[in-house]
This record gives sequence, C-alpha cells and structure tokens, in this order.
Amino acid sequence: MTDDDSLHGRDKRSSVIIRASVIVAGMRLERRVRNLSLHGACIDNQNDLIVGATVYVSMGALDDLAAEVMWASPRLAGLRFTLPIDLEAARRPRGTGTVASAGWMRDVDSAYRIRGGPAR
Repeated sequence: MTDDDSLHGRDKRSSVIIRASVIVAGMRLERRVRNLSLHGACIDNQNDLIVGATVYVSMGALDDLAAEVMWASPRLAGLRFTLPIDLEAARRPRGTGTVASAGWMRDVDSAYRIRGGPAR
C-alpha cells in the first residue's frame, strides 16, 4: 500500500487464511478469508456470491458482520463491511468453546472416574 492508497479510501490489507461462515440468501456457506482490512475482505467464492448481495460473516470471535459483495469472480469475492471490524477479534480461533469446571461434566472423559470420587 502506498500513501496514495489512503487518499483513495483503500485500507491496508493483511494476507490471512481464516475460516469464515457466510450467510447469503438464507444459506450458510463455509469459506476462507484470503485478505482482511478494517472495512473489507477477500473471500473464496464458488459462483454463489453476486455483486450487490448483502451477506453476514462470522469469523474468529466476530459474529454476523453485515457486508456487501462489491465484486465477484468465479473463485473470489470482495466484501465491504458495514462497520469497521476488530482485526484482532477476527483472527482469534473459532470454536474454542467453554470448558466445564464443575460438576460431573468436568471428568466425563476420564475412563477411571469413580462415582463420588476424584478421577484417578
């Protein structure tokens, strides 16, 4: 990116490979994000994203980000987010979930758990 790019409204883009869930026309699609900026992203396309469509993207710790498809080719599509995004939150791993810390679920994976006692 040159200094001229900022004058033309293009944010600095970072090359990434992030898994994302994209909702378009009521369908949930799994896609890879190829590059990312505060206001947009380039994602994989399989001829199902069309210019002008509104989509909702979930990636990292971010859910249901509204975006518009700005351009599309048979293999890639460019999205513009409605609002700036938190780039660090977008890069966090998805699906880490929560870990049970109390009750019987805590030791559910232990083959040696004794009823009423600690795992061995």
